[in-house]
Amino acid sequence: METTTACFTAFIFVCAALILLSLVFTFMKQIVRFLVAIIANSIVGLVVLGILNLAGIGIPLTLPVLVSTALFGLGGIGTILIFLFFGVKLQ
Repeated sequence: METTTACFTAFIFVCAALILLSLVFTFMKQIVRFLVAIIANSIVGLVVLGILNLAGIGIPLTLPVLVSTALFGLGGIGTILIFLFFGVKLQ
């Protein structure tokens, strides 16, 4: 009787461990996918910022501009262009 109880308890622990491992793997996979998307968006934003400066748009390369572009990518570039359109000085 004790052997079946011990086997059943071990089975429950193994099942719980597998479920927990599966959840952790799924969570980590989503985190990596999110980070890859954020890094790609930032790289594209910085490349577009460089292209706009080469084209003569005149976006100043200051710390707030670079940080907002690195954090928000193309959205940061769009916001900076709107600020420049309305005459906001970015220093």
